[in-house]
Amino acid sequence: MDTVYNGQSGPFMQTFKFLSYSFMFIIYHEEKTTKVIVEGVDLLESILGKDLLQKEVEVIKTDRGPEFSDAEGLEKDNDGSVRTHVFYCDPMASCQKGSLENNHKEIRYITNLKVIGLNSQKKANLMVSHINSQPKENLKGKSPLEMMEFLNPNLYKKFMEFGIKKIENDEIILKPYLLKEDN
Repeated sequence: MDTVYNGQSGPFMQTFKFLSYSFMFIIYHEEKTTKVIVEGVDLLESILGKDLLQKEVEVIKTDRGPEFSDAEGLEKDNDGSVRTHVFYCDPMASCQKGSLENNHKEIRYITNLKVIGLNSQKKANLMVSHINSQPKENLKGKSPLEMMEFLNPNLYKKFMEFGIKKIENDEIILKPYLLKEDN
């Protein structure tokens, strides 16, 4: 888990990487606080359901940014039961969550977040739909969405219901104009 943002003002993206599928999920936020980050994990739990979250998100690995400092809030759900375990990278070693950092490069192909029009969860879903529809060499030419659909159709269905879509190869856009209003 990480955050992507421009400068100190929003918008902010809370990013998650599901390693088994090479799938990235983004939650849109206007601010970057510990409360908002915990609410992001709460949202992920509401999308997936408790059982699927515990199966697919056994561990959250993140850096030591102040927004991630509420480990208990991240690990426990509203009734106080453990939903995941949080582990932190060593100081100054964000490379320890390298595959997520590599996905952030794809976000940066598209972004200067506010300038290009990232202003809603709907647009974050559009962006992540394009990123996750792109075939990957490490997946033998399959996209993260194809891998998830094949390996875990239930998880795939949950993200589709939340607004993630499979984009045809010839329609994938990883450029700033993706989020322009007339697109």
